[in-house]
Amino acid sequence: MKATFGIIQVTVPYTYQRGGTIYYQRGIPDDLQDRYGSKRIKINLETSDIRVAAKRVEAINREVEAEWVLLRASPESSPKALKKHAEELLKRWGLSPAPTPNDRDAVDLFYDHLEQKREAYAAGDEDSYREARGGEYLDPVEIKAAQLLAGAVRPLLSDALELYLQVHPKRDDEKFVTYTQRAFSTLSSAIGDKAIDELSREDAHKYVAAQSKGGAKTSTIRRRLNVVRVVIETWFREKDINRKNPFAQVPIAAEGADAKKRETFTTEELQALITECREKDDDVRWLVAILADTGARLAEVAGLALDDIILDGDVPHIVIEPRPWRSIKNADSARSVPLVGSALWAAQRVKEEAKKGQRFAFPRYTTEEETKAVHASATIAKWIRSLKLDGVSMDHTAHELRHTMADRLRDVQCPEDIRFAIGGWASKGIGSKYGKGYTLRVMQEWLKEVV
Repeated sequence: MKATFGIIQVTVPYTYQRGGTIYYQRGIPDDLQDRYGSKRIKINLETSDIRVAAKRVEAINREVEAEWVLLRASPESSPKALKKHAEELLKRWGLSPAPTPNDRDAVDLFYDHLEQKREAYAAGDEDSYREARGGEYLDPVEIKAAQLLAGAVRPLLSDALELYLQVHPKRDDEKFVTYTQRAFSTLSSAIGDKAIDELSREDAHKYVAAQSKGGAKTSTIRRRLNVVRVVIETWFREKDINRKNPFAQVPIAAEGADAKKRETFTTEELQALITECREKDDDVRWLVAILADTGARLAEVAGLALDDIILDGDVPHIVIEPRPWRSIKNADSARSVPLVGSALWAAQRVKEEAKKGQRFAFPRYTTEEETKAVHASATIAKWIRSLKLDGVSMDHTAHELRHTMADRLRDVQCPEDIRFAIGGWASKGIGSKYGKGYTLRVMQEWLKEVV
């Protein structure tokens, strides 16, 4: 960008002007682009004065060039890692990044250390001392540490994600953390690890466009957008920033039009499926049979402990509650579900065939660390689609057994609240939150009507 003042022409590299505001934009070297997830660095300089912009550009250039030196010296490093190293350096000096208050003496000691390095570099030459840039006598970590201490480093999207995962109630849930990181990474891939104060509505639309172009279904885009939205909202809330979230209420063209409607099992298909389960009579088929006549979610059943199957009470049932190896969807999902029909048969077979010391109902899919519901889903879907009724394959999944149970309960005119109690769906009315809920006997009677 160029500007003329009388006979003097000023050129500020890596800048351009839009709407009266000057922006810094510089291409990231090819060998470092994979570390950033972007091809360029773009920063709003928040000024229209080219002289002010020139000073800010000079500082930014020093920072990014120092960062590139470190990244090339450490192939395994990243911009985020540089910040971590700088934070550790400050910690060793008893300091914290701005805006955290610091002991004045500790700050002075740190700056004295930097000043000594400057003096050593100048070696008594006054001009060298006066004109020396930080990148000439400080290493990249020291430069970043000084910027953090002064509050000169702007928070990035990666910082927002880190904060979100620190404060979220499910921060120790590995599955939740992994999903959140993967969903949020799609934003970084689209717009880079951008400064949070740079985010705009344009970025939100750009993200949706990139997701659509990549072939993601509109339902998938919406789920990922919801993750992005709540991460940004958390940052604004925790940092007391009064600003509209640019990722709130983002429209998606033709949303829902590409959704594939789930088809429930017909009565004939369900009967044929249960017959096949009884004939095959193994752990996978026991799992399917319990799903069919309880309407429970796949992970809920696959993650049952043997002790969660109660057969010696007045009403045989399974107990579904949060476990270290398997979470549940919401508070309403914690429940007991009566066992009738094929579900009772399958639960009995699980208990009968359990080996000494066995803890889980389905050890093929559950360990102390996790429940592999995705693996179970793929196996069951493949098997169901191999079955034929009147020469036609059953094109269904395990999850459609849950939808089928909802229809079966409606068909026998089971009251809505009891349906919700059986399936663990979130109740709509406030009144449903009071009392102990429906007894196993009541739910058992309605499930018997279905079976």
